[in-house]
Amino acid sequence: MESSRRSRHEIIVAILEIVVEEANITKIVYKANINFKMARNYINYLIEKEFVEVLSVNGRNVYKITEKGKSILEQLREFAML
Repeated sequence: MESSRRSRHEIIVAILEIVVEEANITKIVYKANINFKMARNYINYLIEKEFVEVLSVNGRNVYKITEKGKSILEQLREFAML
């Protein structure tokens, strides 16, 4: 029986695709189908790697992909096609 768990790379791709347009943590949680703790961990990792940046919009944090993030997203998509 095959496991239905997604890999770390699949979750990262999902988050990067969501933050192509600005997204708050709640939007990331629901669209990526992960919990808040996982979302915070992945977002912090992506910020640390400079793939995502934090913006303050109306006093709330929103997340947006960086140019470096767009580049890695394309590479991860190509890798998934192999």
